[in-house]
Amino acid sequence: MSDPSSEKLNTAPSRGRGRYRHVVLLGDVLLDAYSSIDKTPGKFEDALLPGTSDQWKISVVSAAAVERAGQLLALPKDATHALIFIEGNHAIEQSGLLDARPGAPGQTLGQLSLAADEFERTLQRLIEVAQAARLVIMVCSMFQPNHKDPARQRTACAALAIFNDRVTKRVAEARAALIDLRLICNELDDYDKPTQLSQSGLQKAANVVRFAMLELDAGARRSEVFF
Repeated sequence: MSDPSSEKLNTAPSRGRGRYRHVVLLGDVLLDAYSSIDKTPGKFEDALLPGTSDQWKISVVSAAAVERAGQLLALPKDATHALIFIEGNHAIEQSGLLDARPGAPGQTLGQLSLAADEFERTLQRLIEVAQAARLVIMVCSMFQPNHKDPARQRTACAALAIFNDRVTKRVAEARAALIDLRLICNELDDYDKPTQLSQSGLQKAANVVRFAMLELDAGARRSEVFF
């Protein structure tokens, strides 16, 4: 495991060995919940890591866009890294499972398992897209929610664990890097809402991502967790 002061890892041959890096965000991160962030080139990068827009560039490709494009999908030619993240907290909230009346445990787990199956298929597709483009791959786990109600918090975290289990499995299989948001965003100030990070929470995550990119550029042949 790594914190921003230790080791290395990689997944595919890196094209990011110079000073400049182009990160493609694959999935849902920063699309809906963080739509207020200015995604104008330069301003987008500065919103996450002020003063570093000359060092890295960010592009966003949604999971829906990947599915629509199919085999015709073309990622930016100068892309060097892929950061894959599918946000699950909001999906769990919208599913109604947290508000449902207590029922048969098997039924609830079955519903969660089906949702996790679909999630895993999408995640695997995004990983394959990044592999085909020969990018250095970083995959984010889902951060824990921050509900004030203890019972709701326990239920949401238990549900999220099923999805994060699929994340760690696919990351290990792809020999990719894991950005563990559960360990990065773990303070009250990291949240704006129970299922949405604050600007400071996003910057904490971005700091770890930047550290991971530097480590991955150094090269290695195994998965590693960054936090």
